[in-house]
Amino acid sequence: MKLAFLINGTASGVNKLKYKIETTFKEFEPKLFVSESAGHITQLAQTAVARSYDTIIICGGDGTLNEGINGIINALKIGLGDTHDAYDWEKIAQIKIGILPAGSGNDFSKTVMVGKDIDYLKNLILQKRSQLIDIGWVSFFKPNNEPAHRFFINITDVGMGGETVLKLQKNKIPALGASFNYFWAITSTLASYEKVKIKATGDNFLWEGKAINFVVANGRYFGNGLAVAPDASVTDGKFEIVVIGDVTLLDYFKNLGKVKKGERITHPEVHYFQLEKVSIESAESRQISIDMDGEFIGYAPMTLINLHHKINFIF
Repeated sequence: MKLAFLINGTASGVNKLKYKIETTFKEFEPKLFVSESAGHITQLAQTAVARSYDTIIICGGDGTLNEGINGIINALKIGLGDTHDAYDWEKIAQIKIGILPAGSGNDFSKTVMVGKDIDYLKNLILQKRSQLIDIGWVSFFKPNNEPAHRFFINITDVGMGGETVLKLQKNKIPALGASFNYFWAITSTLASYEKVKIKATGDNFLWEGKAINFVVANGRYFGNGLAVAPDASVTDGKFEIVVIGDVTLLDYFKNLGKVKKGERITHPEVHYFQLEKVSIESAESRQISIDMDGEFIGYAPMTLINLHHKINFIF
């Protein structure tokens, strides 16, 4: 086994984390790749694959995990096109990928139940505990209106989700902690957000209406521990679609406890579906922003496809 750690260099306590990794995994002589800027994790992941590391642990939050996953996949691109078929999925599946949560939002780690206990992670690796899981592929438009595509492992949503992460990026106060910052960003966005009319289509599926959020979930959690998609599975080959329609701030607070507990919401404006593929567009002149794994990436229209059993994940 060749073991590498991809570490978000901007996270707090990086030096302490590096020491814990080096001491805990001393017998494996791990290689530590530490990012220096946004997007650097993607480059480091490609370097790790090129150097034949077959077990890669990504240390950070959901955004860092997304960067690392995209770097690993793109390191093994074999086709010239921009479709999800242009990758060597057989070789990608031979690389074991893990997570050591170290970010402000660690939502995917909650789905796979891997916490910050580094000894637990080591035991998973020693016991060779990994399995193939699903991943999402998305085609969309960048802020400069260029077409693009990207993979995601947790959740992609349109509506207030994108506005929330933009607000969080601009106004986050680290000293107040992740929970407060997420709560403030979500509630303040919900209070002022003008609902957009969305049209979504799929195989034998059509939904059109005003929505706060249209969520396409591989994992169960987003927004720092909100179980928005309680029935989502990373191994069933389908997304859980959660449509949060014309709801009020009062509706949000009334149901917040249920969401945190992972319970389905019974409300005429909240809907749940299971789909392998869905296309989403604005049904009015307004653009709708995209939140992917806790990061703003661009705008719809977009198409999302669930790719079944493509990533070999440690959990």
